[in-house]
Amino acid sequence: MNFLQLLNAVARVAKPAHRDLAPIERMDVKFTETDIDSLDGLMVVMYFAIIHDIHDDLVKDFHPQTPQELFDFIEANKKRDPESIEAALEMIK
Repeated sequence: MNFLQLLNAVARVAKPAHRDLAPIERMDVKFTETDIDSLDGLMVVMYFAIIHDIHDDLVKDFHPQTPQELFDFIEANKKRDPESIEAALEMIK
């Protein structure tokens, strides 16, 4: 599964429906340079914690600056991987 595809799908869930979201296309882009604001970013991190079964204590003080930082954190702390993007989105409905 492509991490950027999953990130963009999760970001669409986190972002209010009335706001636009340009796709994130690079792992090194700073979230501040995207359409994801700080609240959206917090929700994205929380959703990834649910998807990958990462303990809340690890997530509460984590504020990634880039998709790569988020990916590295997930890889280091995850307890599960979703089978697909669709399965991941089902977990956060």
